[in-house]
Amino acid sequence: MSRRLLFVTTRLPWPENSGRKVSLTQYCRGLHERYGYEIALFVFPEWDGARDAEGKPPFISQVHFAAPISRARKCVGLAGALLSGKPLQQALYTSGKNRRLLQQLTEEFKPDVVMFDMIRLAPYMKALRSNARRILDLDDLLSVRYARQLKAGASNVSIAGYYAGGLPTLVDRALCRGALGRLILKAEQKRVERAEIAYSRHADGVVLVSAEEAKELNRRLGEEKAVAVPLGVSLPPTPDVTKQPRTFGFVGNMHVAANVASLDLIVREILPKLTPPFTFEIAGPIPSDVRARFKDTPGLTFLGEVPSLAPVLASWQFSLCPIAFGSGLKTKVLEAMAAELPALTNTVGAEGIGAESGKELIVENDPCALARAANALLDDPLACQRIGREARTFVTREFSWERAFDAFSHLNL
Repeated sequence: MSRRLLFVTTRLPWPENSGRKVSLTQYCRGLHERYGYEIALFVFPEWDGARDAEGKPPFISQVHFAAPISRARKCVGLAGALLSGKPLQQALYTSGKNRRLLQQLTEEFKPDVVMFDMIRLAPYMKALRSNARRILDLDDLLSVRYARQLKAGASNVSIAGYYAGGLPTLVDRALCRGALGRLILKAEQKRVERAEIAYSRHADGVVLVSAEEAKELNRRLGEEKAVAVPLGVSLPPTPDVTKQPRTFGFVGNMHVAANVASLDLIVREILPKLTPPFTFEIAGPIPSDVRARFKDTPGLTFLGEVPSLAPVLASWQFSLCPIAFGSGLKTKVLEAMAAELPALTNTVGAEGIGAESGKELIVENDPCALARAANALLDDPLACQRIGREARTFVTREFSWERAFDAFSHLNL
């Protein structure tokens, strides 16, 4: 009989149209193929996501969906979290019915290991009645991201992510906008920081993508419990696509606060310093308010969500991807490097990658310096090709999924 692993996730891992979905899918593949687990999922779909298993990869044997949580139940949960001091985002995912469903599933599936996706689902660890090993996949330290978000002064301060789309408009605006939103985020940062410690102590192992953040969490815990499982990068053949002259871009879901803040930084402080003509393309889902906010920016084109990212990246000369705030490893930077593109980013974007600036990517914190680098690359396609080749060689060596799967062995799986 094969060993069994149940993964409790905050989203359906396919289609792989975001960095986190790619990671979840690849983790499942590695745990099945390398470690021999039969994989089942218990999924909390995004608010407008599908509730069926169409497109399920063959290495996942079962998919079960959490019961929908009503807007009223979420609001009651938020009120309770405000009084209890627990993270507000956990209240958006927690319900008695889903605790019972998860208990029933573990009794039927009898997993040897249960993995929990992010701090939002960590309370369900305490709902388990089995002796299965509990692994908390934090991805990154959300408390660090929130601290940087506050320091950056971002106008969109959502603590709920894309899942917040199912909230009443007034509640969503209170959580995500203005002075009240910043006060809520400041309190949430402290709540999440406490929760990361408490639930990590309760878990049998913790996964983070960044070695630096794993080391920091272990320091806070006073024990070696967190393991770095770095992101991998898939390396499909480079499409036979002609480079578009003086064209570059940014990849990101514009429902995400960090991507909107990064775009705002680029539009305000970098694009005005570039020598026209140029075309700056944005690939990723784009809400109407963000599109309207930036629609008159000279040279900017919104592509929206594209069927395949590979031909889009192949048509660019480079990726302009400074990150306004964030934590962990940045998928968009690694994907650009894998696509043989120079990635122009800052220290937040390059954090944890370990590539050499000027050789395998370009790292500058000053917007003026990033603009100078972008102008130089716009005028020098050969330099783009040289840095792009070095970038792809680097990520091929350092960020293969097989290398990432090796790290799971440190969890004694």
